[in-house]
Amino acid sequence: MPAVFFVLSLFVFTSLSGRAGAAEIAVLKSASLPYYEQAVIGFKAGIPATTSVKEYNLNGQLAEGRQIAKSLRASPPDLIFAVGLKAAMAAKLEILDQPVVFCMVLNPEMHGLPAPHMTGIAVRLSAETQLAALRSAIPNRNRVGVLYDEEQSGDFIRQAHRAAKQQGLELLAVDVHRQEEIPNAVRALLPKINALWLIQDQTVVSESAIPFFLESTLDAKVPLFTFSSTLVQQGALGALVLDPWAVGQQAAHIALARLNGQQASTGSLQAPERPQLALNVNSAAHVGLVLPPDLIRMAGHLFGGPGALAREPGHFDLIP
Repeated sequence: MPAVFFVLSLFVFTSLSGRAGAAEIAVLKSASLPYYEQAVIGFKAGIPATTSVKEYNLNGQLAEGRQIAKSLRASPPDLIFAVGLKAAMAAKLEILDQPVVFCMVLNPEMHGLPAPHMTGIAVRLSAETQLAALRSAIPNRNRVGVLYDEEQSGDFIRQAHRAAKQQGLELLAVDVHRQEEIPNAVRALLPKINALWLIQDQTVVSESAIPFFLESTLDAKVPLFTFSSTLVQQGALGALVLDPWAVGQQAAHIALARLNGQQASTGSLQAPERPQLALNVNSAAHVGLVLPPDLIRMAGHLFGGPGALAREPGHFDLIP
């Protein structure tokens, strides 16, 4: 009986792999950004080599994406993998029947995503997960400040208040509506807190605001915990980050399940898998922290260097 079961299982697996391997997949990419490119590479590595894959670049233009999606309706692929907001929106607006898997979309719910035929992978990790990582890096500092825009992140901050209370943290959240409000809000907040948490909020985070966050927290010797390994490299204490290649792999697993007829994940938003901790040991020393050796060994990204803040310009792994 065990031998018969093994042969039957092998037959079923081979049959499903064969169906997925013969599939046609269209990849819609919002733009040529490194974060997006890595997600596509991870996705391709996670599907059978025999799968037919065609890539389309929207070049940052939703209108171009809609035209591409319309053209796909004439000879539809078996599945569409959409990377970035504009790609996901083009698929939502123009593709009504074929399954779609999307990723790298910040605040998808604000854009009516996912739709009934779409499955997505969240960009933002849960507040509970992020605060637990922050707590592990800063175990003896309990007053945590955060800036947010109610329209962008109100629900997330309410979840964060509940998570903070459960973890013995006091969360001081300041609502800002324009980027011009950020400097004064940060200056008023820094004397009241012993850690600043920078979340993925499109009002709060921009390439012009990043240097101010880094410099003001370093000057005040208040550790900055964020979501970007690039920001950790440039001076933030730490971050819980997503590996875009791993996100692509997760999307590939979802795509294979959809192609093999599994519908359970349709219309859902899945939590990202395998986030990694990034730490800057120089920044820790600068703000008077001694990072536990076990935590350093656990970090997926470890940064140091001649100074706490690397001032050279570089790419920020922010999600447009």
